[in-house]
Amino acid sequence: MTRAEAGPAGREVSQGSDTPASGGRANGSAPRRRSLADELRSWPVERLANLLAVRPDLAVPPPVSIAALAERASQRASVALAMDRLDAFTLQVLQALAVSPEPVTAGSTAALLGVPEDGAVTEAVALLRDTALLWGPDEGLRPLVNAREALGENPVGLGPPLASALNNSSPAGMQEFLRRLGLPATPDPVSAVGAISALAADAPRMRAVLDAAPVGVEAVLEKLVWGPPFGRIGAAADSRGHYDAAPAQASDTAESAVSADSSESPLEWLLARGILGRWTEDTVVLPREIAFFLRRHVFGSGLHHDLASEPPAVAVTQHDARNADASAGAAAIAVPRRVEELLDAWAAGPPGVLRSGGAGIRDLRRTAALLDVPEEEAAFLVELAYAAGLVAADLASGFWLPTPAYDRWLDLPPERRWAELAAAWLVSDRAAGRVGAPDERNRQVAPLSAEVASWAVTELRRDLLGELDRLPKGATTALDAVVDRLFWERPRRSGPAVRQLVDWTLREAVWLGVVAPVRGGAGILSTHGRALLLGLPRDALASALGAALPEPVRHVLIQGDLTAIAPGPLAPELAREMALIADVESAGAATVYRFTTASVRRAFDAGRAADDLHTFLAEHSLHEIPQALTYLVDDVARRHGRIRVGAAISYVRADNDAALTEMLADRRTGGLGLRRIAPGVAVSELPPSELLEGLRANGYAPMAENEDGSGAPVVVATARARRATSFHPYAVQRQALPGSTAVVALAEDLAAGG
Repeated sequence: MTRAEAGPAGREVSQGSDTPASGGRANGSAPRRRSLADELRSWPVERLANLLAVRPDLAVPPPVSIAALAERASQRASVALAMDRLDAFTLQVLQALAVSPEPVTAGSTAALLGVPEDGAVTEAVALLRDTALLWGPDEGLRPLVNAREALGENPVGLGPPLASALNNSSPAGMQEFLRRLGLPATPDPVSAVGAISALAADAPRMRAVLDAAPVGVEAVLEKLVWGPPFGRIGAAADSRGHYDAAPAQASDTAESAVSADSSESPLEWLLARGILGRWTEDTVVLPREIAFFLRRHVFGSGLHHDLASEPPAVAVTQHDARNADASAGAAAIAVPRRVEELLDAWAAGPPGVLRSGGAGIRDLRRTAALLDVPEEEAAFLVELAYAAGLVAADLASGFWLPTPAYDRWLDLPPERRWAELAAAWLVSDRAAGRVGAPDERNRQVAPLSAEVASWAVTELRRDLLGELDRLPKGATTALDAVVDRLFWERPRRSGPAVRQLVDWTLREAVWLGVVAPVRGGAGILSTHGRALLLGLPRDALASALGAALPEPVRHVLIQGDLTAIAPGPLAPELAREMALIADVESAGAATVYRFTTASVRRAFDAGRAADDLHTFLAEHSLHEIPQALTYLVDDVARRHGRIRVGAAISYVRADNDAALTEMLADRRTGGLGLRRIAPGVAVSELPPSELLEGLRANGYAPMAENEDGSGAPVVVATARARRATSFHPYAVQRQALPGSTAVVALAEDLAAGG
């Protein structure tokens, strides 16, 4: 989390540690807090609510008391999650607090970092206190124990304290260290360690010690000072039997170098004074107190080699925001249409549910070919429909089918359909980019499988869109610059795997129409994308998209080659009718439809008559209807219904016996098992749907009729009628987080209960 996200620091209180300790009053002061729970009890409601907001896992399930809240806030998993949300500088401050000698204060931490106490350090300390990663009085700040452990055994590349680093030295050896350093003898090893620590904290005196060192000492120290702090002793001695050291993880060995008038090598000189400790027989270690001095006064100015006090700068390129919104809007409005096409196809020919869950890769490839999109985009559309609850695994049939929610979604206007999809995408934990990639067993990850879920992707989406939102409206920057900012904001969530997630997320945002693509840049966050990030209601989100779209088009340009061009997004009712009587040939800013025999027959099957089609086309065409289209409609209408199929097992009934005789004599229909039972009537062993298909495949145009044989045409049921009836609804792989109102109510209950 950034420092701004944590909110105001609130009222400071005096505390002890996160483990019980003695407490009481001193000179009438406020009682010392013996635990984190004691501190949280002193917080006002607003501050407790802020804690629950920035660490939402603490509120799920709701804790029953402040003690339970403190216990949960101290747990390793919750602490690690909170640290994952820290920006680079706040994490560096936490590291400094964790390694600072006691007593730890904001001032001592700033001095260790090599920066002024006021300003960024104070702000970071306040954030850490407000997130309950740090507590205690101003004169004795204490990071949580699990926060220290999460930083590792050697945080910031530091070695163990002097007491541990010199633990293998004998009492006599400790006194020898003091003698060589010019320090007075002490009665025991503990006080000897204290004397060396005091020397390391006194910069002028320690500097004087190193000034008297033989040549090469600083070179040895420089190899260890920034970590790793362990060095391997060289395998071979020089001509005088002296040894030198190299970092334990380095492949090279430090060169042996001694001054002309010295009888000790640099390594021997350092070991003889306790500046390095003998960790094992062939390993040395740089003690933490010595590293503090070296980092601040010899090889740098503070604890960290590079202090990340400010996020990386970005170079901004400005573009026309209106063009960006229009480009993103065109992509956005195409998504609901593709999802509808996808789910109608799956309703007609659903893919089976694999034993391991998910759908098959072959089904994905067929879907990609149907939608005329790359497999990666098809996987995104499938996962998007799943996240929106529009498709599910039907437990009864074992197929992936549209859910009843799909029918309700179809009744919405296109902009509102997009709003439902976009809102589901933002909170989904599905990383569609994983589909097709090898899993742990080197098998391709299947769409809709459990392997597609990723715990990190939900927050990454918000973080990525948030970085684009920081840019001025209509502006973009290089993708690498955005990644650098993301990794500064979340340094514990960085690396090649996260970078791949960034690429996938940005690609999905472009497909969804949230981000307008820019060549050579990360893209431009659209106005409706900003509305999505703000969490506006669905209607407001749909309105934001609608503002980016041109006025709906209510006409088409019908060409002589049986195509029609929609010069923009069609009005919903016009788009539905065009999709019924023509096939979409290409989609984009302008949609191209093609009229075919099959598409016109589809309209007749849905109950349209020839006059209906002629009237509709005349009303919505800017030009005169080409004769070729008029002839196509009339020709299909003339043949449509001359032969009818009904349920008997199946029967075929023709208006005149000559048409039936011609069909029965056709060798192509021989496999349909037809036989005449009366003039104009034949039967078959095939179900009506298969008989219809077989006749149509051989050039006939039969029409289904009612089972009562009344002759009334049947409106063929569309694929939308097949729905999942028994299924587990999609759920993000984490419990739903409470809203702001619920968080405040929970904070009030906790404060009242104590």
